Amino acid sequence: MKIRQATVKDKKEAMAIAKSLNEWFNKDGIKNMAIDFKMNHVIVAKEKKKVLGFLSYTTYSGKMLLLWMGVYKGIQRSGVGKALVDWLVKESKRFKLYSIEVETLPEEDIYKPYERTRAFYYKNGFERVLYKKARVKGWDDQIVLEKKIK
Repeated sequence: MKIRQATVKDKKEAMAIAKSLNEWFNKDGIKNMAIDFKMNHVIVAKEKKKVLGFLSYTTYSGKMLLLWMGVYKGIQRSGVGKALVDWLVKESKRFKLYSIEVETLPEEDIYKPYERTRAFYYKNGFERVLYKKARVKGWDDQIVLEKKIK
């Protein structure tokens, strides 16, 4: 498996993955993701010319922001997500950033798919640092998880 910056074709495959993960990404999420894919960085995990997973990121004020991540449902828990995060850690070290942050649904919002999401981040060294109330009607509250870069 190779991790690399996404091409235009890779981004289309990544969007197809996201659209297949409707437990995680709703219509508004997909719309926002498409914009973020144009405005920010996207990496993909590829094997035999097929995109297995993606991660979109940017930086802000000395930290890496993990915006979106997804892995084909049938191969989740096979190391693809970890490989994407590990790549982001190396990139963060290369630029001497102090942390990686990601927002996700809080534990207070009982929803099985996001229990798995949080478990993935906690297993990969992220810690809960902040609770954010939704500022847009119809959106969910979020927690900010942070992984310190050493």
